[in-house]
Amino acid sequence: MKAELQHLIALQNLDASIRRLQVQIEATPLRRAEIEKEFDQRASEIRAIEARRDDSRHERVRLEKEVADQRAKAERADRNLMSSKKPEEYTAAIREADAARKQMSAFETQILEQMEIAEQAEATLKERAEEIASMNSDREARLAEFDAQTEAQTKELEAERTERERVFVDLPKSVSALYNRIRARIRDGVAMAEARNGACAACFMALRPAVMAQVRRGDDVVTCDNCNRILFFVPKDAVPASPTPAREKVATT
Repeated sequence: MKAELQHLIALQNLDASIRRLQVQIEATPLRRAEIEKEFDQRASEIRAIEARRDDSRHERVRLEKEVADQRAKAERADRNLMSSKKPEEYTAAIREADAARKQMSAFETQILEQMEIAEQAEATLKERAEEIASMNSDREARLAEFDAQTEAQTKELEAERTERERVFVDLPKSVSALYNRIRARIRDGVAMAEARNGACAACFMALRPAVMAQVRRGDDVVTCDNCNRILFFVPKDAVPASPTPAREKVATT
């Protein structure tokens, strides 16, 4: 293969890598926010469970006070019943005692319900105790790992750009200018396409036999008649020089 084509393929690979890194780095704030959101949601779940437990405990205390109040009413009604001398006093005392005991029973049922809520919340907190204990350290570790990855991507991007400049300046000006023109017109920025099975692997259009033969020889820079990408040929026993770009429409200007 002609040296110019090898340089062009290397340039295309570098451009693809640069685009990938740029996308990843540009998404850094969103990806970092997603990590923080994940831990915030977990912390919120824990706080909700703790609040449910504490609220049930407070409600139980309130209900126990209500039970005590109703018990006092029932005892007072019992005393009034024993000392009543008139039928209406007797009837009123019985009704008051019955009402107080019904209220006591209802409050005691509610106390059992609140005890169950508190026990379930406490059991859940116990199951997640290890997670709770390590949540802050896990969060800091994940963020530190993410920041280190972002820093590595930034350094890699700088290195790729430096290498791209080196490869680019080694090309003849006419070839580098052609590459830039095609790259600017193609929506995905992929200026190179493999000629495979007699067709352009980017736009899938059949190539004229003479064009395919010319691409196979690799002596000249040949472009696809349809999508205008620079064509290259990879023999079957060779490792592909670059991934085949997905089919994209040529951007109109």
